[in-house]
Amino acid sequence: MWVHGDAARRTTAMRALAAIRSRWLRLSGLAAGLDRHAEAISALIECGQLAQAVADASFHRAGERDGPSIATELCMQLTRDMARCCGRSWQSGFEDLGELPHESLAACEHWAQGESEQLTQKEPEGYAFYALYPECHWQAARELAMQTPGCRWQVIGLRSIGTSLAAMVADGLGAATPLTLRPVGHPFEREVACDSTCIDLSADRYAVVDEGPGLSGSSMAAAANWLRAAGVDEAAIDFFPGHAHGPGAQASASTRALWSRVRLQVRSFDEVFLLPSGDGASKPIRQPEAWLAPVLGPLTEPLRDITGGAWRGLQAPSSAEMPPVHPWQERRKFLANTTDGRWLLKFAGLAGIGERKLSRARALAAAGFVPEPMALCHGFLLERWRDDLVPVHGRLDDALRERLADRAAAYIAFRTRNFAAEPEAGASLQALHAMGLHNSRELLGPRAADAWTRWLPRLDAMSRKVHRIEIDGRMHAWEWLFDATRILKADALDHHATHDLVGCQDPGWDVAGAAIELGFSEAQEARLVVELARSSGYLVDAELLQFLKACYLAFQLGAYDMAHSAAGSGEHMPCGAADADRLREQVERYARLLEICLETTAG
Repeated sequence: MWVHGDAARRTTAMRALAAIRSRWLRLSGLAAGLDRHAEAISALIECGQLAQAVADASFHRAGERDGPSIATELCMQLTRDMARCCGRSWQSGFEDLGELPHESLAACEHWAQGESEQLTQKEPEGYAFYALYPECHWQAARELAMQTPGCRWQVIGLRSIGTSLAAMVADGLGAATPLTLRPVGHPFEREVACDSTCIDLSADRYAVVDEGPGLSGSSMAAAANWLRAAGVDEAAIDFFPGHAHGPGAQASASTRALWSRVRLQVRSFDEVFLLPSGDGASKPIRQPEAWLAPVLGPLTEPLRDITGGAWRGLQAPSSAEMPPVHPWQERRKFLANTTDGRWLLKFAGLAGIGERKLSRARALAAAGFVPEPMALCHGFLLERWRDDLVPVHGRLDDALRERLADRAAAYIAFRTRNFAAEPEAGASLQALHAMGLHNSRELLGPRAADAWTRWLPRLDAMSRKVHRIEIDGRMHAWEWLFDATRILKADALDHHATHDLVGCQDPGWDVAGAAIELGFSEAQEARLVVELARSSGYLVDAELLQFLKACYLAFQLGAYDMAHSAAGSGEHMPCGAADADRLREQVERYARLLEICLETTAG
């Protein structure tokens, strides 16, 4: 199935450095505590993103090969020095930051003067979606350093996120500035293209750092194979991954065997932030309860983890009404209970990622479309849990659909007016077409290709009609909450910026999603389009809308088929039989609707 893609943005070295210096100015004005520590981690991530972009530019100029680069070394040194401040802040319970590395920043600024090359900064997925905190890698490294006194380490960080994660590992181990590599080739069979002279063969141990493993685990395996080919003993290699689950279903036998032999150095979010104080565990000041105290006051009971679909038990009166979930793809989330009610604490992202979502949440809440956000607490967004509203899922009738058609029109119109996107943001219609064709062939058979072929001559003309916005992207019935007078949209902040293929699209994508997921009649869909045009001034092109419907269905079909396959294999996170059945039902529903859509197109 084809559903994934990479989020990225363009910048220059001077713009990125100016953002880092601006971050430092805010950081310098903060008192000791969580807010200052979170700002320091944000600065680390931005330094790492700069290093990634500069290293990738050098990599591409050298013909897709890593090698010595003064610019990369300067940016990695800046990231390593910023990691020293973050490690010091973490170890001291947010009390001591040390001196910011002004000399390293000045050296980078001196190099960047006159540099106008456009750089591509990749979105670090772990920081954006999976609650991967650099402090966890630092903790794993520091504990290992205590077990291996006097050991000389070479640290290797795999791009993209490995620039900043490796800097934290290097600080925890007391090692020098890390080397950064980008494994290349087929996603399930990565290789390292780099001269072996970059390896310090005098080191005692070698730390390979990344956020993986993913489906294949081949990126970290590629770095280990590169080290072994240069003469490094496999017994001297340690992996610092983002989790301890091992590679997924696409791992080759040799990669899986390598992962079983290499030492893994992992500290999970739960171990570092949630467990009671103890060896290697969280201190009270580091625990999320302490983060919430300045905003909510004391909690009446410990935080309740409602990740992986556990939130459904708070809303659905019976298991029959529970919606399907992708438990291993859900954001980390907790329920906080206070004397003033219940609150949702949901991972939104570190650094600018979470800050942008907070700003978007405030704008949507001010317009009455989403629950009001209270604060951003080191990557987690806090908002009130709406016990007074119930999900639309399982309660749809004609009267509610009428209300939803009007509300969806107003909501999409607001996003159209206020959340414009760059013309190149999101997948092109050509990429959506390729995805739709691929997924349809995979699950519906070769005859499904005929309808997609009919769209090909019209793609260029339709592309000129696309008006890109930051879409909602998730219009499913379980995403809407209502009572007799109100309808709110839940989970509305970031589906245009996840690591899937779609990204920012025409408002027609959300029109198609609303019509399909909420079961609108032709008349209700037409009214939605008219109301959207009246409220925003944008009229969705009819032909484009029909095409986007087919793409939307093909995308959802692929996503749910992958989720169902993973549920059956037991990868990543346990998924019960009932949840596997719910995912299968969605696969069947999207397949049926896509067949109807393609038959209409062919006709």
